[in-house]
Amino acid sequence: DVPPAELTAEVAYQIGALEVFARAAGTRVAYVKPHGALYNRVVRDEEQARAVVDGVVLADPTLPVLGLPGSRLLELAAKAGLPAVEEAFADRAYTDEGTLVARGQEGALVTDPAAVLRRSVDLARRGEVVALSGRHIGMRARSLCLHGDTPGAVDLARQVRDALEASGVHVEAFA
Repeated sequence: DVPPAELTAEVAYQIGALEVFARAAGTRVAYVKPHGALYNRVVRDEEQARAVVDGVVLADPTLPVLGLPGSRLLELAAKAGLPAVEEAFADRAYTDEGTLVARGQEGALVTDPAAVLRRSVDLARRGEVVALSGRHIGMRARSLCLHGDTPGAVDLARQVRDALEASGVHVEAFA
């Protein structure tokens, strides 16, 4: 729980600091994505979502914002004129409501490589994912996340790309 004005300042500061490091490395910050508990909080919490959006606008009003489809974050980002990019997770479980299953809950992480590949293709081709309950839910996304701490993440990312391309999906950075 962070007061909104403080969260706005922290987001703007972090983007600014990261931009300096990115420039030193010859690149730039390309998008903003809240992480962890904040990512989940801004799905429904309008006050916290607005604070994040305000921080992005303060730092760079051209930066895309990534978030869960249907989230307050993406709704407010779009209203603020920021590019709002819907994101899905290949290696995380979903609830029937389309939110992420808490990491501490059994089955929250999808670790079977075959399941990750199947989910990736289903997300891209059919715009759906199978929730932890087994229910098929709609999940339209322009970006697909695979966590770096997933076992064998680099090799798995290559396999995901190959599976997507083999199924006819053109893989490119979102614009």
